[in-house]
Amino acid sequence: MNTPAGNPSNPGHPGHPDEPARGGPPPRYAPTGGHNRARDGHGQNHDPAPAPPQLKRLLGLTVASGALYAALGVVVTVIYSTMDFAAMYQRMGMPAEDAGQIGAMVEQMRGISIASGVIGLVVLVGLYVMEYVFLAKGANWARILGIVLAILSALGFLGNLFGFWLYGQWAIVLIAIGIAFIAVNIAWLVTAFRAPLRNWFTAQRYTR
Repeated sequence: MNTPAGNPSNPGHPGHPDEPARGGPPPRYAPTGGHNRARDGHGQNHDPAPAPPQLKRLLGLTVASGALYAALGVVVTVIYSTMDFAAMYQRMGMPAEDAGQIGAMVEQMRGISIASGVIGLVVLVGLYVMEYVFLAKGANWARILGIVLAILSALGFLGNLFGFWLYGQWAIVLIAIGIAFIAVNIAWLVTAFRAPLRNWFTAQRYTR
């Protein structure tokens, strides 16, 4: 028996409801945006919020802090390469004989001290670079890393600030760099904790 034309049981016939009728309007499709949008936990689309102006200031302070840290590391490396350690211990109030003996021992370890200092400097500068890159991308973990680094390094420099006089003619240079470094890190922390920037970083955790 032939199936009547237009019978829904015949999927190959144009009259089947799954096929558009001949001569009818073309199917419509939902428009899609020209850019990717992040989705929240409910499946709704949200465009990433634009970065506040304070981000540029935070990035600039990150570069300044890293540059000051690198400068201080270079100066300390030069000092350890050229310093008379016996004279330094004498300035600390140690008797000349004892200062000479300890100074000679330190002289033997000079190369190891310089190498370890250079390695530590490279690692910290690498952390600064990584922090800068991911701060620019809006990663909140990079902001938290920066907060930890700023607090620890500023406290470390503050603790050593009054001991820089032991380095003789380099004392003024070390103290000047140390004060500038502490000031930059305080400014960095104030900027990182301000509401517009803090809220933006927190929001980026859920949109990226």
